[in-house]
Amino acid sequence: MLVRNEATHEIYIREKVMHRYSFITIAVAAVIAFSPNYACGQKYSAQLNGFDELGGLSDQTGANSGAILTKGRATFELDLDKNNQTATYKLTYSDLTSTAIMAHIHFGKVHVPGSIMVWLCQTTLAPGPTGTPTCPEPNGTVTGTITASSVQAIATQNVTAGDFDALLAALESNTAYANVHSVNFPTGELRGQVHREGDHNY
Repeated sequence: MLVRNEATHEIYIREKVMHRYSFITIAVAAVIAFSPNYACGQKYSAQLNGFDELGGLSDQTGANSGAILTKGRATFELDLDKNNQTATYKLTYSDLTSTAIMAHIHFGKVHVPGSIMVWLCQTTLAPGPTGTPTCPEPNGTVTGTITASSVQAIATQNVTAGDFDALLAALESNTAYANVHSVNFPTGELRGQVHREGDHNY
């Protein structure tokens, strides 16, 4: 009888401890989920290739070039902080047909060309705003931080310089794409629509 009672008591204690740990786990998860920083942080990414290229706008040299047959590939990652209105990014590219001269986030839907919203990297051949990182040659990775001052004015698309909310709206509505421009293809050799991570089905 004593043995049975001790075994029952041990099971009771073990279940009580497990219940307590389960409660703590749920509580911690709830705190994280409803934390302002957690809720306002969001990751975006893009896979860039030549098949998604369209060329530039009608007023640009080499515009409407269509798809580009290239071995080049690139990946773009962006970590967005809505609270502080900043974003950090990493762009990696390789195997372009020629040297990269610049890269940007453009304001445009899938299969539609759009103007430059944010510079990602620059070169002496295509200089960007002060503080823009230099594009690596011939391959490599460039990183940087986007702030309100990074957002370029696009009068034809009603974007005001310094409007970080415009960048947020572009990202959240799937209306932003990354573009890597090269010497051979100055209006763009690699393009990829920027998607919220986990949502690439459009």
